[in-house]
Amino acid sequence: MAERHRSERAAQLDNPVWFSLTGADAAHAVGGEKARRYRSSVSPFAAVADERDPAAWDELAEVTGSDTVAVVCSQTPPGWQELQVLSGSQMVWGSSAAALGSRPEGGYPAFTPLGSDDVDAMVALAERTHPGPFEHETVKLGGYRGLWDEGELVCMAGERMHPGEWAEISAVCTDAGYTGRGLGGAITRSLVHDIVVSGRRPFLHVLSDNSRARRLYEHLGFRDRMHMTVRVLRPIG
Repeated sequence: MAERHRSERAAQLDNPVWFSLTGADAAHAVGGEKARRYRSSVSPFAAVADERDPAAWDELAEVTGSDTVAVVCSQTPPGWQELQVLSGSQMVWGSSAAALGSRPEGGYPAFTPLGSDDVDAMVALAERTHPGPFEHETVKLGGYRGLWDEGELVCMAGERMHPGEWAEISAVCTDAGYTGRGLGGAITRSLVHDIVVSGRRPFLHVLSDNSRARRLYEHLGFRDRMHMTVRVLRPIG
């Protein structure tokens, strides 16, 4: 029984977009039994149940149309144009709830929940710092929080994919004028805390060339699970 549970957890992380879109994030999905994507206003990510199945790619092409999608896959399928390839790592938080402990004395910096009223400021910060895709409805995926200074959002992070018992930490970014103050580590740690105490497990993705972020995540207890290749694709014709 335990072995089967471990196998299910591995499958969820092997294809995290699919298990998110068919699970906790289904309300934000379009597609069918073999292929789904997030609504474009939420995220550019899409997935197929089995990348070896041509019918799955046909189904994804139908829901993609002339748009582009980001797909985790080993190679570009026939009938698709490859626009960009991103190489990165999937990292999982490897410590225990006991090791995490409780919130530090006095709590974290004054991170406040972010919602639909904060979207313009969130998009502006993402455009300045480039943490990865961030759309006007990404905030609906949950858990977003940030730090304001004199009316300006200067740091934020939140949750994106939710495959099974896992929760992905995403959009960790700090304005250039506020780096070096430990804000990225503090906001990530606050998300890890909340995810763990809710009975879920934290994971994240980091680009291969982002060595600074990788060092931070390793310091916080994240470890490499596997290499991932994300391809930005568009159906041909």
